[in-house]
Amino acid sequence: MNKLKKLFTETKDVKKASYLWNTMSATIFAIQSAIILIVITRTNGTADAGIFSIAYAVASLMYYVGEYGVRKYQISDINERLSFTAYHSHRVVACTIMTIACIGYAGYGMLVLHYSLRKTYIIFMICALKIVEAYQEVYFGRLQQVGRLDIASKTNIFRTVVSLVAAMICLGVTHNMEISMTVWVVVAVICFLLSSVLVIGDYGKVHFKLEMKPIMKIYTDCLPLFLGCFFLLYVGNAPKYAIDACMSDVDQACYNFIFMPVFAIGLFANFIFNPVLVQLAERWRDDDLKGFRKMVNKQMGVIGAVTLLAITVALTIGCPVLGLLYNTDLSSYKIDLTILMVGGGMLALVNFFTVVITVMRNQKYLMIGYVMGAVLAGILAHPAVEHWGIRGATILYVMLMTIQATTFAVVYKLFLSKRIKFLKTKTA
Repeated sequence: MNKLKKLFTETKDVKKASYLWNTMSATIFAIQSAIILIVITRTNGTADAGIFSIAYAVASLMYYVGEYGVRKYQISDINERLSFTAYHSHRVVACTIMTIACIGYAGYGMLVLHYSLRKTYIIFMICALKIVEAYQEVYFGRLQQVGRLDIASKTNIFRTVVSLVAAMICLGVTHNMEISMTVWVVVAVICFLLSSVLVIGDYGKVHFKLEMKPIMKIYTDCLPLFLGCFFLLYVGNAPKYAIDACMSDVDQACYNFIFMPVFAIGLFANFIFNPVLVQLAERWRDDDLKGFRKMVNKQMGVIGAVTLLAITVALTIGCPVLGLLYNTDLSSYKIDLTILMVGGGMLALVNFFTVVITVMRNQKYLMIGYVMGAVLAGILAHPAVEHWGIRGATILYVMLMTIQATTFAVVYKLFLSKRIKFLKTKTA
């Protein structure tokens, strides 16, 4: 155990290692669903790939019930106004509620949506995997909060890679989705115990105290973040839910094949700006608004460059490469893929401005964009997919992401200007 612990904790240059390991962690996390989707398609066929796709979409939505948008809030709590015990206790409560919600959705799927028992079980197992991830996030947040993003990233890589490989091997041998998804969850729990739990003791004591005041403070302060993340993911997944209701599991699979790069763009952008989160918080705290604005502009430029690269790839080799990976002819989806790449850039901007506005402690204003997007998604998703199929889904996605990104950019500009004006008045 000591040797394993040293592998996670020992490093010569913490700052350099944090960037390196966080990049690797975000990349692996970004592609894990794409990789397992490739394996499912090639071993069990496109229909099972469609079942996995909707299962992952539902589980990802449930994840935010457990994570509650707290990680960014926890990391930016650089003065530790709340203890790790408070954050951990809140996470236990939140994951308990998440588990109840997952059970409730499983029942809803069987009774209302008429899912088969097999499809329901697969959805619940992917939800269980996300419960593990949601709980681990409070450990990840603590490690990054104390400046050890390298350790957090290493433990995340260990859990993700080992459990994913175990699931893929099981699927390749048995061709049984139910068994393979169960193995994925069980191995993920074991890896979590052998990594995050193993190292956390040196950086914070893991206690659970049902003290309502700090727990409710986290619930209250992070409510806008939770609703924002929940609504954002709902908006992003609304086309998938509409496809699940209006089209076949095969159509669901094809949409997710071309959607995977969108998710990758968002997470790629995340690992670029995630390591600078603490620096952003410090600049805002110290009223270094020039440095703060410079960092924000730089990250926006990076997101723009990544998006342009993605669009170029989509117009040239995107569909052939994805078709080769998923063993499916996707040549007719070239325009849809390109449209979705624009949506990926908008998603990255939405995620980034969520971080920035949270650091500015004006997260409650995020609700303007999130509610607007969720309402539009609820109204337009089914008609768009029903009338125009996957093309309707892709155009709707880009429209919704653009509305939210624009709204958040305006909120950021307004509060930055307000802070600048306040400081000028103060020093006058």
